[in-house]
Amino acid sequence: MLLKDQLQRWAIGRFLTEIQDSDEVHISDRRLADKRLDLLHRLSVFRAGLFGLISGMFVVSIALWLHEWEGADGWNNYTFFGAVAFAGFLSTSLELVFIYGDSLKTAARMAKVLGIPEEELQKFELEESIPHWLIHAALGAPGFQGTMFGIDPLARIGKLGMMIRKILKKFRVAVSATLFKSIVRRMWVQLIGRTALRAFVELVSLPFFVVINAVGMNSMMRDMRSRLVGHELTPALLEHTFPEGLENVSPALHRAIYDGVQEQITSARFIHPNQIRVLHLIGEPQPNNQVISADEQRRASRFLLAMFALSGRLSYRCRRIIRRLETNLGREEVSL
Repeated sequence: MLLKDQLQRWAIGRFLTEIQDSDEVHISDRRLADKRLDLLHRLSVFRAGLFGLISGMFVVSIALWLHEWEGADGWNNYTFFGAVAFAGFLSTSLELVFIYGDSLKTAARMAKVLGIPEEELQKFELEESIPHWLIHAALGAPGFQGTMFGIDPLARIGKLGMMIRKILKKFRVAVSATLFKSIVRRMWVQLIGRTALRAFVELVSLPFFVVINAVGMNSMMRDMRSRLVGHELTPALLEHTFPEGLENVSPALHRAIYDGVQEQITSARFIHPNQIRVLHLIGEPQPNNQVISADEQRRASRFLLAMFALSGRLSYRCRRIIRRLETNLGREEVSL
């Protein structure tokens, strides 16, 4: 078994242990459950900001100490730069460990509140594994980018884009992009202090630590929450939109749903777990030459518009599709 698979199984095991050890209880009332999820979300964002503040204070302390330390009198700017960079790298690395651990713990508490059955959480198949995709969200990683259900998320990326991706993958930059960007994003404000020859300038960077952490955690928790609630909402959405049952849906409507989800995936460049669940439930359509009716196209558009709310972060390409769907449906239909 590869090291990556071992780490993933370890993280899944930790997630399941956190669920068992959590003192949260299942809340059947949806409104009360949403309020509890909102509170857990806000607390995780607050803790992330606090982690950033502590990390920033550590770097500020190092910078001020070096500024006053007699042994650093002979240091040039590059030496000071390197010392503060090392302190920033160390504090950021430890901070990321705490943040990712806290995000998984919060996700486990959310799963307990939503009452997701244990047998569902124990599934390890890629198409149905909730813990697998939650860990991806905790690491800031996108959804699945391989071909699934006959859909290649990178089909529209183009030759140049594919070439760039291959280069990044070859040098394994893509794998460590989340950690690298987090460190670089936050180190630049740490390093400007000595350039200005004022160690106290490091204090100016503290708000950046807090804001960047809070924004990053907020985005992460929104993605995690969509993956958790999507487990329940995607089948409910299909049942609500197609009360006659998926087995009784016409081939033309089935094809319109499949093609619409495929367009969402190729526009986002990844498959979101909620889209995987929908495709798993509807299956691949059979070849047909049937023309879709106006009413069936309207039903398909309404479903696809709702799916965008459960598909994680939206790129500008996805927003263009949303505007097109809203235009086709009309303002009154969208407002319903």
